[in-house]
Amino acid sequence: MKFSSDMKDRICGVLTGMAAGDALGAGYEFGPPLPADKPVAMIGGGLGDFAPGEWTDDTSMAIVIARALANSGGQLDAGASDYMVRQWAIWAKDAPDVGTQTRAVLGAAEQTARANKRDAPNTQDAVAAATAIHRQTGRSGGNGSLMRTAPIALAYLDRTPDETYQAAVEISKLTHFDDEAAEACALWTLAVRHAVLSAELDIRVGLPLLNPERALAWERRIQQAEEKAHAISHITAG
Repeated sequence: MKFSSDMKDRICGVLTGMAAGDALGAGYEFGPPLPADKPVAMIGGGLGDFAPGEWTDDTSMAIVIARALANSGGQLDAGASDYMVRQWAIWAKDAPDVGTQTRAVLGAAEQTARANKRDAPNTQDAVAAATAIHRQTGRSGGNGSLMRTAPIALAYLDRTPDETYQAAVEISKLTHFDDEAAEACALWTLAVRHAVLSAELDIRVGLPLLNPERALAWERRIQQAEEKAHAISHITAG
């Protein structure tokens, strides 16, 4: 697929924006909402005591996805998926901060690999661990898999929306069993893909791929978020 110079700029912007935004927010993670006039800077700190300008687990995991899909020619095959799980497991051992759900899944997957006398966990180990943890706890949502989706959108620019949707779901489920987490990842991935291709931000572009009931549920959530953002903007301006 040939890209215009503007599209190439947007492609670069997706990855650099992801990393820069992640690093910018590191020091404010789980903190209270900031007033509109409060300066925001690369202060570092946060859950992993990050250095100013250092990204967090979100970008670290996204980089692995980017490398896996680049090495596979943009194909989410078994090799690419196994690479993600293997590299995430290595990274998590010394990472300054790893999400609770992700750490639990990768730890359980490693135990399975060792029990089967293998050096590293694979896709099957991770999916089995994610499924088991969900059944034990009753939940496995959160935004842990959502934060690493940007490279999927870029790898699937020349593929169909359906293929993009499915890839996002499969990568989400490597650590998060929850179907709604997978839907969120797919919708956001499709929105990023659409933005790169068209220079238009449309979070609803993936809704037609859901069944009507699920599409309605997400439409209501999007409307609520937009109404809340509008209300906050109005209060701040006033």
